[in-house]
Amino acid sequence: MKPKAIYYFILVLLAAGLMACGGDTDDTEAPDEQTQSTATTPSEATQPEVAAGRDIDFAAEEQAIRDLYAVYATAHGDKDTDTLAEVWLRSEERDVLTAWTFWAGAFERNVGWKEVTKAWDGIFRLRGGKMVVDITYIAIDSKGKKAVLRGAYNWGNQKGDLISALNNDGKGWKIRSIDYTDGRFGKQVKYLIEPAHTFGEIPEE
Repeated sequence: MKPKAIYYFILVLLAAGLMACGGDTDDTEAPDEQTQSTATTPSEATQPEVAAGRDIDFAAEEQAIRDLYAVYATAHGDKDTDTLAEVWLRSEERDVLTAWTFWAGAFERNVGWKEVTKAWDGIFRLRGGKMVVDITYIAIDSKGKKAVLRGAYNWGNQKGDLISALNNDGKGWKIRSIDYTDGRFGKQVKYLIEPAHTFGEIPEE
C-alpha cells in the first residue's frame, strides 16, 4: 500500500474511534424519575415523627368533675352510702382515704375503699343534713387522668374547707381522697405539679 493511502486509512480509523467514544457518552441513561421522586431528602429525614395523642376537652372534663361532686353532695346529704360507694375509686391503695374531725373533733384517717365506705356508715349515725360544696379550684393533669379539687363545704352544723383528689378510671371520674381538715393535720392530698388545666387559684399557704 502506498504511504499516502496508509495515511488516509489511519485518519479514518481515528475518526471512527472518536465517534464510538462520543456515542457512549451521549447514550448515558438519565436517572429514573420514579427513583428520584421516592428518595428521602435530607430535610425529610430530619423531621420528627409526631405521635398522635388523645385530644382532651378540658372544659368537658371539668364539668364532669363538677357533676360528680353534685352527685356526691346529694348522696352525702341523703346518707346514701350505696351511691357514695359508687363515686369513690374502688381501690385499697393508701392514697384512697378520708381525713376528718367529725368524731368529737378528733382527727381520723380512713384508708382504702372498704374502710372509707364503712366510715361513712358510722358517721351518718351521728351526723346528717344537707351537704353543699362550693368549688373554688379544680386542676387537671395533661393526660386527663388525675385532678385535684378545693372547695368550701357546709354539712349540717359542720363547715370548713376540703381538698380532694380524683382519678379518671377510663369510665369516668371517681373520688380518690378527701381531706375535710384543709391540710391542718398534714398534707393528705397533694396538689398537681404543672397541671394542664385549672379553674381558680391555689390559696397562699
